[in-house]
Amino acid sequence: MPLSSSALARALARLPRGRLGVNTLLVLVALYLSLTQNLTLWRQVLRGLPGDLGAQELGILATLFLALNLVLVLATAAFSARVLVKPALVFVLVAAAVCAHFMDNYGVIIDAAMVTNLFHTDAREAGELLGLSFFLRVGLFGAIPAIAVARVELVRGGAAGELARRLVLALLVVATFAGCAALNYKSVALWIRAHRDIRLYANPTYPLYALGRYLQVTFQAPRRPPTPIAGDAVRAPSLSGKPRVVVLVLGEAARAENFSLLGYGRPTNPELSAIPGLVSFSNVWSCATATAESVPCMFSRLGRAGFSRSRALAEENLLDVLQRTGVAVTWRENNSDCGSVCARVPTEDFRGRKVEGLCDGADCHDEILLEGLDRLVGAAGGDRIIVLHLLGSHGPSYYRRYPPAFRRFLPECAQNDVQHCSREAIVNAYDNSLVYSDHVVARVIGILQRHQSGIEPTLLYISDHGESLGESGIYLHTLPYALAPDVQKHVPLLLWAPALNAACVAHRRDRPASHDNLFHTLLGLFGVSTRDYREDTDLLRGCQPGGAGVS
Repeated sequence: MPLSSSALARALARLPRGRLGVNTLLVLVALYLSLTQNLTLWRQVLRGLPGDLGAQELGILATLFLALNLVLVLATAAFSARVLVKPALVFVLVAAAVCAHFMDNYGVIIDAAMVTNLFHTDAREAGELLGLSFFLRVGLFGAIPAIAVARVELVRGGAAGELARRLVLALLVVATFAGCAALNYKSVALWIRAHRDIRLYANPTYPLYALGRYLQVTFQAPRRPPTPIAGDAVRAPSLSGKPRVVVLVLGEAARAENFSLLGYGRPTNPELSAIPGLVSFSNVWSCATATAESVPCMFSRLGRAGFSRSRALAEENLLDVLQRTGVAVTWRENNSDCGSVCARVPTEDFRGRKVEGLCDGADCHDEILLEGLDRLVGAAGGDRIIVLHLLGSHGPSYYRRYPPAFRRFLPECAQNDVQHCSREAIVNAYDNSLVYSDHVVARVIGILQRHQSGIEPTLLYISDHGESLGESGIYLHTLPYALAPDVQKHVPLLLWAPALNAACVAHRRDRPASHDNLFHTLLGLFGVSTRDYREDTDLLRGCQPGGAGVS
């Protein structure tokens, strides 16, 4: 029989309370967090120590331990007013347990990009990450300590006395840390200089800082219409006189290392490998390691070096420019969202449909995006671009991304908590998802081929980022770019464009490229000239009919 809320309240009321001073409670919570919810941090520290645990290494460990507790005590002391202290500590304890679950199990870092990704993830995707292990971890290490804090009776004095006690606590903690740091200054200073990124693993201080940064950027985001770009853009007609039709397929979490078109030992691209004229670019790198940043970045003129979400939101993107020059734009969505990229263009959302064999009301296989595509491609009219945003290889539920007919590699990891599967089963499920994406893209090319006599067709496929499959204990993606392994950044880029000079395109297959190239390459494909177009960043410059050819 389910426990009613009143019965639960009565049960909690019977729990022992205990009496503690606020300072004691703050110190105990800080010690609890540093000792139990920072396992990933301490693993990273131990991995980076210069040698075995000698005096120097123990000095570094002691200093870092005191530094973490100093930050935790000072951060919570700021909310130690009578009405705030318990709610603040309850929130911190639960937040730390949630963050620790993902950091310890998936090897991720909860930074601003991860927080952005969280707020742009729909309930379906989030649900795949919330399995039994998540609730057990958060219950044992978050909810139970939080209940203990909520139940404790605080011993308080007057306002002036409490303020004095908090100041004394802060001074004692700072003095203890300063003394330890002074004793070990040389070794600690050198170690910190070589391991500046260690702060990213501090839980929950860095995740809460990242949340603050996200909220700051969000509330500072411009409420006015985006600033127009490429106001001088002019589109030239195609030399063939046929309408140019580009289908841009955005893959999800597809890493180049697992594409047989790029040398992987398994046949993950069986259908695309058989299509004449398809070119797979081998040296392409993503703008970011999370969809919420990489998708807006690839459609922006800013490039990775100049990109920020706030800057990208403040101005138009590639689709706005193409639409303004007369290109018909359609965005078809089967992922979480378009990251504001499609905000001002016609959009079709296929998520949550019920279609036998393709959609169950929660997930849709990516072939749903091909529904009505033949009509869009063959419609009378001028130039047009159709963007298909795949669910692709979105983890951790790789096994849910493909129909049963595509279970080519077995055994597969058929559960959400992939960290508990064998590496072979994880890779099998992931590779199956790539085989299915290969089938979807091949079907798109088949549709374009059927209309080839009346259009000038182009298929571009590029993934938003790569994926970690358990290498070095890291899963999924979203690690900060500087720390992320290449498998999270090296992405496939495929091109099928029969109107282009095949030798010219093949000659550029191995050139370094990135998401930065997409803006300028698509402007070039549609013959758009503007001051914002950069020839040197157009991957296909000179390969169009009448171009200079191989260069």
